[in-house]
Amino acid sequence: MSRKQNIENLFHTNLKDKISFGQSKHADKAIQNLSFGESTYKIYSYSTYNTYLKECTAYARWLAEEKGIKKTDDISKTEQYAKEYLQSRVDSGVSIYTAKMERSALGMLYSKKIDFEMPARDSKNITRSRLNVEGDKHYSQDGKYKDVFTLAKATGGRRSDLSKLTVDSFVEKGGHLYVKFQQSKGGRDRLTYVREEYRQQIQDIIQKTKEDGKTKLLHKIPGRIDVHGLRREYCKGLYLEIKDNKELRDDILKNYPTRHEYKTQKDADGNSFTKEIKRDYYRDRDGNVYDRDTIYACSQCLGHNRLDVSITHYLKN
Repeated sequence: MSRKQNIENLFHTNLKDKISFGQSKHADKAIQNLSFGESTYKIYSYSTYNTYLKECTAYARWLAEEKGIKKTDDISKTEQYAKEYLQSRVDSGVSIYTAKMERSALGMLYSKKIDFEMPARDSKNITRSRLNVEGDKHYSQDGKYKDVFTLAKATGGRRSDLSKLTVDSFVEKGGHLYVKFQQSKGGRDRLTYVREEYRQQIQDIIQKTKEDGKTKLLHKIPGRIDVHGLRREYCKGLYLEIKDNKELRDDILKNYPTRHEYKTQKDADGNSFTKEIKRDYYRDRDGNVYDRDTIYACSQCLGHNRLDVSITHYLKN
């Protein structure tokens, strides 16, 4: 019989064993012949590992406090409490986004999907970066940190993406300027279109950095600058730039896999099945209509796969 060990330590070891930094998630999925929505149950980025470790540690402490389980010889014996924990989190008032992230962490821990249905989320309640942010008032977009605002609005990069930009991060393709983001969220590299409106300003920043004998474009990004709000500004600007410019949109799409969307539903008997979405347009709950290829281009530039994320988090007012 195995000796019982501290649950927090066991959870930590379990997640550490799943680290696959530097490997390709897409290649792993192809090797394992995984279909849409299936996970490799590997961790490909530092940020994901740190997030999952934090959430699983909180779960371990809940098990100790609420169930009196501090040690075990097999973590699978605690799986029965995962749904109850998630329900307690939803009942406590955490956001659906947070609860989904916690469900993903537990799914990684147990190497299986946690069958816990989340409450419906109304996109009208998503307010992140939709309102004026107090912190931004302290920084002029034409002041000391002008380059931060310019690069964010031009590329839509996350804070970590922007912090790694160098003079060699940009490339010309098909007459357009793109930025190469390395090891972005989820450990993925991606190529993102630089909005034409900011092209000359970006080239000026690159030239000045070279003249100063430096390589890195940014050396400080104040925490109070709402970078996510600037990503939203990028997405809105990009959508307007390409929605009536099919040639530009198609040039951008050449950098990404052909769009294939799938939706999982249940039949009359309650059995789940997955089908490919063939429609060219996306209609949201409020009746707004979006061209799917245009939204797909925006989503790929932002580093998202799901079209509804770009709509609900970036395009809606």
